[in-house]
Amino acid sequence: MSIRFLHAADLHLGSQLKTQHRQATETVDTLNSAPYTAVTRLFDTAIEERVDFVVLAGDLYDEDSRSVKANTFLKEQFDRLAEHGIPAYVSYGNHDPVGSATDYVDLPENVYEFDHEDPQEFHYPNEESPEARIWGQSYRNRHESRSMYRRFTPADDRIPNIGVLHTGLNPDGNQYVPVARGDLASKDEIHYWALGHIHDARIHEDEQPIAYSGVPQGRQITEPGLGGGYLVELDAEGECDIEFIPTSPVVWQTIEVDIGDDDITSIPDIERRIEQTLTDFAAPTDQFDGTSVTVRDPDWGIDGYVCRWELTGNGPVHETLSNDEEALHELTRRLRDGLLSQQPFVWTEAVRNKTGPPIPSIDDLRGDDRVLDEYLTLIDELEATAVREQFRDEVGMAWEPVDDHEDDRPDELPLTNERLDELIDRAQERVLEELALRRAT
Repeated sequence: MSIRFLHAADLHLGSQLKTQHRQATETVDTLNSAPYTAVTRLFDTAIEERVDFVVLAGDLYDEDSRSVKANTFLKEQFDRLAEHGIPAYVSYGNHDPVGSATDYVDLPENVYEFDHEDPQEFHYPNEESPEARIWGQSYRNRHESRSMYRRFTPADDRIPNIGVLHTGLNPDGNQYVPVARGDLASKDEIHYWALGHIHDARIHEDEQPIAYSGVPQGRQITEPGLGGGYLVELDAEGECDIEFIPTSPVVWQTIEVDIGDDDITSIPDIERRIEQTLTDFAAPTDQFDGTSVTVRDPDWGIDGYVCRWELTGNGPVHETLSNDEEALHELTRRLRDGLLSQQPFVWTEAVRNKTGPPIPSIDDLRGDDRVLDEYLTLIDELEATAVREQFRDEVGMAWEPVDDHEDDRPDELPLTNERLDELIDRAQERVLEELALRRAT
């Protein structure tokens, strides 16, 4: 026998999208209501798919923005589930810990809230004839140093057992339920780990799925792409089908635009080049490549995009952008006014200038300068995978990788292998650019 349930987390009701906007009323309404629209779509899916139950893995509310509106809205969604006989199993995380909670309205009887003092087990549909067990525990306070999972002890594995945790999967931390991925994987009697806290949807397919559903709606540029939740079908043999249900009405994206062509010399030229990128505009759907998770193409569409444009390339317009501090402000203003009429709408969050001055063709310079030739040879060597691995070993990681958005700081760049590769490539380009310019002059 299998069960079907919806797994979601990190609703952060009460918070707003972190963008300044002064658009038309309908666009403002879309941005302001986006978190609520995304959550409504989750509950719509649960009802339309006739799931057995819903699992919410923490941070239903945003601590600093918890409100009567948010509390009442969520109650209304749970009421909708109750009308269809669907229970919801709820844990609370670091943004809505039980110890600091203020409930403005009572939740209906179909909502089962995990205790904050001890792990708790719920049976679906009831303890007399259970078809599934759901284990979980809520946060007591803003920071939670208890690992919790050790006391998730189902009686047997003859029916599906689900573990619910709000954790960063960091065994060395002491703020967000310290536990390692391997610790959860070693709990053979748990068939599915429904996690919250990490805001991008991801899944580890170990002995059993260890799954973060991510946020239903991104609220800032560091939460890009499609948000949503999982529709899960699970049996006691460990067979599991997982479908990601996108729910975001608004999608955040960082778009790199090369403006290094010789014919791009002015702000209107940059504006036109950016407009050209919109012809192939779409939210990425590759976050589950290499996994068994499928991604649904839902009936609802995307209402709008919030974009950060990163301008790259070496061309004549670099001088305008670099020498006139008002240039980026003017470009941002024009993009905000000009792209708003697009369907879906496009709102410019920011423009970042990463351009460089024009440089001579490397092919024209090759062979004419010994230093430049030696550097090009070094670049070719660094492209080899083995050499880059040796570089990592010798240089080390300049920054510790940060996998938990709560520990991330906007003025720091946590290092990953991908970011190290990017830094190496950018350093190569910068040195090459300087050498070429000096050689040309």
